[in-house]
Amino acid sequence: MRPSLPVNNFCKTTRCPSAQSLLSYNRHRLPIADRAQIEIHLRACDFCSAELQLLKCHRAIAEEYRVAEMPWQLRRLAEDLLIRSAIPLPRVTFSNSRQSH
Repeated sequence: MRPSLPVNNFCKTTRCPSAQSLLSYNRHRLPIADRAQIEIHLRACDFCSAELQLLKCHRAIAEEYRVAEMPWQLRRLAEDLLIRSAIPLPRVTFSNSRQSH
């Protein structure tokens, strides 16, 4: 019978650095002390090591997005709905129509 090995949960914990910190670490944009802390953590954490490998595929170039203008009819409808939802509706009460036996 083989001795059982301790099972480590493969998940992020509260001690793990954020994905943003790992990205900054990968891009050499962290102070030396923070880099050293993450390096120590990576030696012991399989999850963060795997996450870092995945993040290395992340593009360093900021992506540009063009924001589309909302059609004025849709904007007007949305504003009207929001105004209506801000007005408190009258409270409706229901009487118990069933009688106890």
